[in-house]
Amino acid sequence: MFNLVSLLVAAALVSLQCGLEANAQLDNKQMDNNIKAFVAPLTKRRSRNFVSIQQAPPETARLAGAPIELRCEVMGVPSPTVQWLKNGEPVADYMEETNEIQAVYPSSMAWLMSTLVVSEAVSGDVFTCVATTGLATETASTTVFAEPGDDANLLLPLFPAAPVISSYYVQLFQDIGSDVVLPCRVYSPTEPQVYWQDQHHNVIYDNPRMRVLRSGDLYIKDIHWTDMGEYTCTAKNLYGKTTVSSFLYPARPKHVRKY
Repeated sequence: MFNLVSLLVAAALVSLQCGLEANAQLDNKQMDNNIKAFVAPLTKRRSRNFVSIQQAPPETARLAGAPIELRCEVMGVPSPTVQWLKNGEPVADYMEETNEIQAVYPSSMAWLMSTLVVSEAVSGDVFTCVATTGLATETASTTVFAEPGDDANLLLPLFPAAPVISSYYVQLFQDIGSDVVLPCRVYSPTEPQVYWQDQHHNVIYDNPRMRVLRSGDLYIKDIHWTDMGEYTCTAKNLYGKTTVSSFLYPARPKHVRKY
């Protein structure tokens, strides 16, 4: 199901692709479809990798009594990845939870949402979102302050809360015929259950082309035009559930240039 947000975001992604290329329009033999908002004439030139943090985490945040969530919304060509740092070092060096790097298809473009759950910090700790695609990188940082008297060893990893989906695509454009991995990485204080629904709202199970990986990601083999639509990831634990949607747009290879 298309909604206004999906159309607006998809239009922004296509506009980005148009801006990255220059001056030669596609031929008139475009794919026959009714979703005109997604189709725009792409121009032709040798493009560089592009990444942009569309919504950065706040410059400062306060940790008091409960974990905090730092969000970083990134757009990129090819599809971007996000790594989080704590005081210049990978978060994995400090905490068990980490945002793993997903595989990237070279001609894809995507809108990625990444969230870091901060359950341990002392005043002055700096957490940095590092968005990358190819050699292009952009960063944004948050300085975290703890309440007075709570600076040392502030540990809140078992705070009861619903799962947080820490990494997923809002939108992904990728070539027809390629294999797709839609991320759904989950932070949860207790063991979560993760399941996906396809674009027809059917739970994905025992499908020869689609399977849920141990990481929670959804793998789709050899995507077809008919695979276009919203795929929904749901994570639940003892305290609640969280759901996000990823819109997949299969594109003809000539419409999305390889870089």
